[in-house]
Amino acid sequence: MRSQNVADVSAEMKKLKASMKDIPKERQALAQSLYNELVFMQKTLSTLKEQVEKEGPTAMFKQGAQEFLREHPALKAYNTTVQRFSLLSKQLADLLPPANAVPTKDPLLEFIK
Repeated sequence: MRSQNVADVSAEMKKLKASMKDIPKERQALAQSLYNELVFMQKTLSTLKEQVEKEGPTAMFKQGAQEFLREHPALKAYNTTVQRFSLLSKQLADLLPPANAVPTKDPLLEFIK
């Protein structure tokens, strides 16, 4: 199951990496940094998800004589990481030129035509 998730991550990240060529050069360093964090976070999310699927969403917690059921630490980390992943994804997407942007016409080329 683990190798399947890593392969999925690679395919998704390759698609994202390919779209980064459209980001203006002055923003490429920032885009690359965001991309690197997203790759790491997606691998981390995959690991955390596997752990929650294997061990369940809750875990017993013992502190001294007290013992109680609580949210699994991996689930808590997953929820926090997925929120950050979404924020970084949006930041990277915002660096891309709008998909519906109409290419501007060059007045000089229009005049020559």
